[in-house]
Amino acid sequence: MPLYATLRRLRFTLAFLAVMLIANALVGTFSGELPARALADWGIGKDAVWSGEIWRFATATFISHDRDMLVRQFFFAAAILGYTEWKWGSASTFHLFFALDFAASGLLLLGIALWPHTAGLSAANDVGMSLGGFGLIGLAVSGMRWRFPLLAALLLMIGLKIALAFDPLADIGHIIALWLGFLLGLAQLRMSAR
Repeated sequence: MPLYATLRRLRFTLAFLAVMLIANALVGTFSGELPARALADWGIGKDAVWSGEIWRFATATFISHDRDMLVRQFFFAAAILGYTEWKWGSASTFHLFFALDFAASGLLLLGIALWPHTAGLSAANDVGMSLGGFGLIGLAVSGMRWRFPLLAALLLMIGLKIALAFDPLADIGHIIALWLGFLLGLAQLRMSAR
């Protein structure tokens, strides 16, 4: 396949990666660590969203906490967005990624608002594209032959990460997103079987 055709087929992935790099350059992540003020201004959190700053669903997606996270998320985004776009096309990947990212973020923030033991997380803000990415992983796994063992393995890996270094917003969000993507994929399989 010619290079132009390959790049055209991955145009959403390439655009997403470009926006990620530009956003992190503008907020100062390239200098080492995301400034606390940028996290407060652009990150997603329950108090910020409940106060009406809905645009944070989008801005938080493209920013990373530090340079190392940016590198990890850059390759993670390239892999999962690229895979999904190659399989489903650009428009579907755009809609699936942002729908899963926003839905997982919304459920996470709703859980923080409703569950009394998470009151300390109300003012916390987070950044990154991993919720949408984990949603796409769940979607991909749901279409595989060994879907349930793979889902169990992924949940076990998240559990091990929680045991080693628990990050409440990210880790709980990853579980929610993974399940959302998986359930969406199962629903699609059932509809196509009919």
